[in-house]
This record gives sequence, C-alpha cells and structure tokens, in this order.
Amino acid sequence: MKISSGDYKYRKLIVPEGARPTTEKVREAVFSMVRDWIPDAVALDLFAGSGALGLEALSRGAAKCYFNEGDRRSYKVLLQNIDNCKASDNAVCFNADFRNCLARIDETLDVVFLDPPYEAGYYEECFELLEEYKLMEEGSIVVAEHNNDNILPERFGSFVRFKEKKYGTIGVSIYIME
Repeated sequence: MKISSGDYKYRKLIVPEGARPTTEKVREAVFSMVRDWIPDAVALDLFAGSGALGLEALSRGAAKCYFNEGDRRSYKVLLQNIDNCKASDNAVCFNADFRNCLARIDETLDVVFLDPPYEAGYYEECFELLEEYKLMEEGSIVVAEHNNDNILPERFGSFVRFKEKKYGTIGVSIYIME
C-alpha cells in the first residue's frame, strides 16, 4: 500500500496485522470529494491503523494531523509509517481509546476521518463526543467509512450527511457540521 498523491506520493505504508486498510481506490475517491477542506486543515485520523488517511491528508497539504490508534502493535506500525513519510513535524500521535484521544485534543478540527471497526458501532458516540468537546465548527467535515450494508443516518446531532458513495462493500458518508 502506498500514498497516492501529494508530497509523500509513492511512499510505501506498512499495514498492521489484522487491519482493514482503506484501499487506494477509496482514498482517491474520498480525497477527490473533500479536496477543498484539506489545504492547511487540522485533521484527525481517529482509528488510524496504518495512518493512510491522515498521511494522505498531510501529503495533500493539511497543516497538521492527529493520529490515534488504540492497539499497541498497530500504533508502532503507525509511527513507522509517519517516520517513513517524514511527517513527524506535522503529526500528533496517541495510543489511546478513542474517547481518551478526543478528550485530549485542544484545538478545532477541520476534517475528521472516522473508520472504526465496522462491527463496533462507535459512530454515534464519536459524533456525540466531537460535539460535546466542541472540537469542530460550522463547515467542518467528518468522513465516515462504513460497511455498505450499514447505512448511517442522515444526521448525527449537528452533523448532516451531504454526500454518500459506495465502493463495492465499502460505504463512505461525509457529514458537515451545521
């Protein structure tokens, strides 16, 4: 797996054992849809795994990205990928439960990549915490990747879905904060 565009283009990424990385095709499609939000953005890759989504955002011009990976072994792989892309100066990394990660962020996020384990059902709680901790402002977006069979609601609190795409078994829903 590799970064598909930008400053880190063609840099190879290690995929943690047991991870379900976002495919290059889906990442290309996602970044095509959200390209206007990326330049100079503060992003969060909440369930980072390999860090592909956050690193792709940094590669395409995001100013900073928070990465969170709860699994210790996957976290070590994430750090290797960040180092390989020479992105350490623009990365803040957490090895924590997603709830603890969100509680520790102290600035406004422009883009959040939400790709939790599909079966865990964390979507609603993530949106609630983003709102509760006031981590996003009007016009900020959340990119939620999910199983195509799991149709996410039109709205999570102040977040309204404005785009939804399907790529085989993967669904991507993009929400904007009102």
